[in-house]
Amino acid sequence: MNIGFIGLGIMGKPMSVNLLKNNQNVFISSSNDDTNDELTNYGAKVMGDYGEVAEQAEVIILMLPDSKEVREVVIDSELYKKFNPGTTVVDMSSINPETSKEVFNTINPDGHQYIDAPVSGGEEKAIDGTLSIMAGGDEATFNKIKPLLQYMGASIVHTGPVGSGNSVKLVNQVIVANNIAALAEGITLAKELDLDLNTVYNAINGGLAGSTVMDTKFKKMSEEKFEPGFKMKLHMKDLNNAFESVDKDFSEKIPITSQMKEIMADLLEDDSVGEQDHSALFRHYTNNKDYRQ
Repeated sequence: MNIGFIGLGIMGKPMSVNLLKNNQNVFISSSNDDTNDELTNYGAKVMGDYGEVAEQAEVIILMLPDSKEVREVVIDSELYKKFNPGTTVVDMSSINPETSKEVFNTINPDGHQYIDAPVSGGEEKAIDGTLSIMAGGDEATFNKIKPLLQYMGASIVHTGPVGSGNSVKLVNQVIVANNIAALAEGITLAKELDLDLNTVYNAINGGLAGSTVMDTKFKKMSEEKFEPGFKMKLHMKDLNNAFESVDKDFSEKIPITSQMKEIMADLLEDDSVGEQDHSALFRHYTNNKDYRQ
């Protein structure tokens, strides 16, 4: 099967590598020469532009930052008019569910299918090929492309019709954000009590406090080093999508998330924080206001 992969950033590049390691035919086009060279070494075929990628592909995987980019790449540029007959778009971007429906309604009349399949797990699990994948769309199409998803993820769930994958992802992002805030407050308390943080981690990680968030974010917070595995500005984007998907007064029903979102928005007034890992939420609890460290 020929796969076009569009969106080769922090997440997309290792995801495409896992496809290539499993002997899949992957066609790419990146403006980053280093990315092209690296993926060529794994066996990717580099094309001149996204149109050439589409012309080679039976399945097109998208891993783009937001709804705007997905709409621009597929609809505004009329890339879908270059699709081969019966092309399936597997959109693994985390976007507004309404945008997923818009893309589906644009390409489906021409006989193309669309699966919205956002992921959770960050760069670490993208590299390991153990992402959680939430996939919405036609069930027969989902079953057809599921073997490809299994090269990139360990948990793959069909969530319902188009848009439901991204709806489930919004729930995921609310829970993850609040877990990050809870972890930050726990570490803040541990520091105030003058505890050894490694000991704290080893003592509590096997109990109810243990989580994937703790496994992947504890060290970043304890060392205050926030190289991005998932950028804070992208998490804020997901939270904005969540709040935009419900009535305005719904925020009163999720007050903890509303408060956490305000904290994140305050941190993001410094643009450099948006490029850091979302665990940089811990900055809110420190006296260190130099977010660029």
